[in-house]
Amino acid sequence: MQERGNQTIAQQVGGYGEKLAADWLWMKGFDIKERNWRAGKNEIDLVCKQGKEWVFVEVKTRRGRAAMQPEVAVNYKKRKNLMTAANAYVQQYQCDGKFRLDIVAISVSPWGKQMMYFKGK
Repeated sequence: MQERGNQTIAQQVGGYGEKLAADWLWMKGFDIKERNWRAGKNEIDLVCKQGKEWVFVEVKTRRGRAAMQPEVAVNYKKRKNLMTAANAYVQQYQCDGKFRLDIVAISVSPWGKQMMYFKGK
C-alpha cells in the first residue's frame, strides 16, 4: 500500500471515514468523547454518549470497488476486541449507565459516498 506523508492510503481513507462518521453522529445529537481510544492493542474509533448511554463505535470505510461491504469486516474477533476495549474504558473512567457497540460502514467511490449505521443492543 502506498504512503502519503506518514500515513498509508488505507489509514487516510480510515481517518476520512471516521471524520464523516463523527460529524454525522454529532449532528444526530451524540456527544463525541474520544477518537481512536486505545486499550493495549485494541482501539475504539469513537467513544460517544447519547443521553445516558455510552456508545462505542467502530467505523469501517472502503473505497473503490472493494469486494467486501465494510460492515462485513467487523467479524466475531473484531467485536470481541471492541468489547474488551469498551470494558477497559468503562472501568478506567468509571462510566455509569448502559453501553452498546455500534458500527458505521462507509463506502466511497467516484460516484459518491454511502453511509450505513448499525445500532447495537
